Amino acid sequence: MDKKALYALSYGVYVVTTWDNGRPTGCTANSAMQITSSPATIAVSVNRDNYTNGVIAESGHFAVNVIAEDSDPTVIGRFGFFSGRDTDKFDGVPYSVKGAMPVPDTACAYVCCKVVDKMETSTHTVFLGEVLDAGVVGSSRAPMTYAYYHNVIKGKTAKNAPTYQGD
Repeated sequence: MDKKALYALSYGVYVVTTWDNGRPTGCTANSAMQITSSPATIAVSVNRDNYTNGVIAESGHFAVNVIAEDSDPTVIGRFGFFSGRDTDKFDGVPYSVKGAMPVPDTACAYVCCKVVDKMETSTHTVFLGEVLDAGVVGSSRAPMTYAYYHNVIKGKTAKNAPTYQGD
């Protein structure tokens, strides 16, 4: 099997955020998609080893924040290569609260959800969220694709990402 074929699937770059007892936290993700339009439902895949996974399960809410191409790539690394268990990932990262969820300023769009179901895989939880609020931030900002992240920014894949292949 040529696993590189999986890279041909289209992915985005997202920061999935939630509240940890009043403190914003989150993780970088690349697997999110719209499931239905009415009611609007989003699915996001989060590794079970990620601290954010347990916080989403506990809080019952999350936001998928679409990262823009013009974002500082260190924000992706901060949310992707450190754990919220021992790092305040929002320290020095400007954000606002939209739809009652933390939204980093690097986002060009956000989708705030209430968890309505979940599916467990061998390594990840796929959270299904009913959309409670959504918005576009800066209409001229282009969403970052995973291909852009790898080919232009030369970013790395975190070992907890669903697309990690031991690059």
